[in-house]
Amino acid sequence: MYKIMIIEDDASIRRELYLLLKNASYEPAETALFTDLPQQIQKENPDLVLLDVNLPGESGLGVCRELRQFSDVPVIFVTSQNTSMDELECITSGGDDYISKPYQAPILLARIAAVLKR
Repeated sequence: MYKIMIIEDDASIRRELYLLLKNASYEPAETALFTDLPQQIQKENPDLVLLDVNLPGESGLGVCRELRQFSDVPVIFVTSQNTSMDELECITSGGDDYISKPYQAPILLARIAAVLKR
């Protein structure tokens, strides 16, 4: 079973993602503390991270760049920012994929499965 860490500051979206992953036979992990996120990710040791861009205190882009200094865990950005420049910035910051909110659950699950196959 793959472990997927959810880093999302909106509690209702975080809960929705948690249930979606659980029902899809993944092992979801989540955090509601948005400090030292790269270290939290390292400690949790997930197979994949779902990462929001707009987080309290720091940007998900910065978290991903810092994470890339010591980890190659796959990162899928799940964000409300939806321009082509936002997508480009997510990918060039070290993200493996990008999906904008509101997402469609089957598409998000397909992208997770595709990234995990790599």
